Amino acid sequence: MKKGFSLVELLGVIAILSILMIAATPAVLSISRKNRERMYCKKIETVVKAAQLYGQDSFSYIDNTTETDATNLIDGNHVCKIGTKTIEHCQMTTIATLADKGYLKLEKVGKSSVETEFLDPRDFKSMLNETVMVYIVNKRINASFIYNSEEDGDKCTDSVEVGGGRYKTYYYKKDGNIASG
Repeated sequence: MKKGFSLVELLGVIAILSILMIAATPAVLSISRKNRERMYCKKIETVVKAAQLYGQDSFSYIDNTTETDATNLIDGNHVCKIGTKTIEHCQMTTIATLADKGYLKLEKVGKSSVETEFLDPRDFKSMLNETVMVYIVNKRINASFIYNSEEDGDKCTDSVEVGGGRYKTYYYKKDGNIASG
């Protein structure tokens, strides 16, 4: 009776396992990429909610003040330009500002015990300098994340049904300006 496997049998098993690995790798990478994109979108949702809280604490105006009179914003009356559209009572802020003021929690990077970063899960680059627009419409505080590309905005924005059609509204950087999609 022989003990063990022959070289041909071992090579056959290795070949079969290699073929399975080659077939499975793209599927695993695709799942991983989609999960990182979902994590990115969830982080953006967290940033927008933090910016709304920041706006509620920062934009003080009296309940009986009309929107056109709401000039007592924390840093004065700001106007934001989105393409050809002008949004009054608006303030641009960054993720770093939201973190400094305690509205967002930073992450630990590497072996550091100090929370110092807010990373994009897709490429692990810093998001601290990303822009968030906080603005008042109808005496309500709103916030919108300014995406780096139209593609990112399209992935992370849910469509809303309005008048029988489905629409998405998001803002992104284009040629040094802010555009809407």
